[in-house]
Amino acid sequence: MSGEEIEIKWNKEMEKRNFIRWYRNVSPEEVKEVKGEEKRILERLFIEYTDEIEMINKSKYHTNIYPNQI
Repeated sequence: MSGEEIEIKWNKEMEKRNFIRWYRNVSPEEVKEVKGEEKRILERLFIEYTDEIEMINKSKYHTNIYPNQI
């Protein structure tokens, strides 16, 4: 594995960790307030990390928030 591949993999893992940490602490109202470019990024992250989000939702809210509900 080249240095560039390692860096890409590491950046992806950091993106995932940061998103999951943010999502654990955000309220549903704050999620709904996201607009513009940030909303597109958030939708991509929701789709990409659906399994992790479902686990958080089950423990945090006992509900599910899906990208189409943003």
